[in-house]
Amino acid sequence: MKSRLPFRHIRHSLELPLAKLIVFIASVLPRKLIWITAGLLGFLASLIPGRSARIFRINRRHIMKPCDLNVHLSTVYRNLIAGMLDFFHLSGKSDDEFMKTVEVHGAGNMEAALSSGKGAIAITAHYSAWELIPRAIKLLGHRVGVVSRKLAHQETSEYFDSLRKKHDVALVDRGSGIRKLMHVLRGNTAVGILIDQDTMGVESEFVDFLGLPARTPVGPAQLAIRFGIPVLTLHIARKSNGGYILTIDEPIVLSEYSGDNGYLELTADLTGRIEEWIREDPQQWIWIHERWARRPGWAPGLR
Repeated sequence: MKSRLPFRHIRHSLELPLAKLIVFIASVLPRKLIWITAGLLGFLASLIPGRSARIFRINRRHIMKPCDLNVHLSTVYRNLIAGMLDFFHLSGKSDDEFMKTVEVHGAGNMEAALSSGKGAIAITAHYSAWELIPRAIKLLGHRVGVVSRKLAHQETSEYFDSLRKKHDVALVDRGSGIRKLMHVLRGNTAVGILIDQDTMGVESEFVDFLGLPARTPVGPAQLAIRFGIPVLTLHIARKSNGGYILTIDEPIVLSEYSGDNGYLELTADLTGRIEEWIREDPQQWIWIHERWARRPGWAPGLR
């Protein structure tokens, strides 16, 4: 164990400088070259054996093939890398240039959700360039927040948080509890929450996702029903011309989710929306996460 400590120290000392270098390169790289660069890096990443490649193979065997989804690991990496590089690139660009890249559909749905003054819970997923969503909503004239988690390396985490805060996005740490989230919502803020991962440390239950039960956070649904906070889904997708479309769906009618299991039914329906996006273009979702690792009844995870 002691022999690994110097390596870990060196790795941590390089994280922040490397992160700043990547952001700088993305900021000066012509945007037309970002997709090409992401393609090369995605191909190289797909050749690396390891945990991510193993998870992808497991998900392909148990989820993609039964659902008849054609997905390539190199393309998954390409979309993931391109989304992050576009976020870094556009962080330093003007609002006009940003809106030339991100087209918004359904802006009136967000307006309707926020009309009650209670804020809105905006459910999305790790799909395409999800980091671009908050700024796009901000440019519609609304207050915006996101529930996020801290990275292991504090200085690197703070650096990436500064990029998000640059455009007046309120950050709610996932571990800060309900009080901070409610405070942000009371400012009539649209708060983005991603529920498409098996997240440790948050209350979760199993709902169907792409044909198999998957542990899914239920807190957003419980909060919406308990306090009557409007909830809607939204997602961003890359277009063939290199731009993005942000689609904001209509607010969900919460009165349809009554009873003791209402929150679970709402969580299942929200997850169903995410499933629709993935089936539409499965290459834009991150298949390298252990989404189905924990099984109902303590059954062994997928292998």
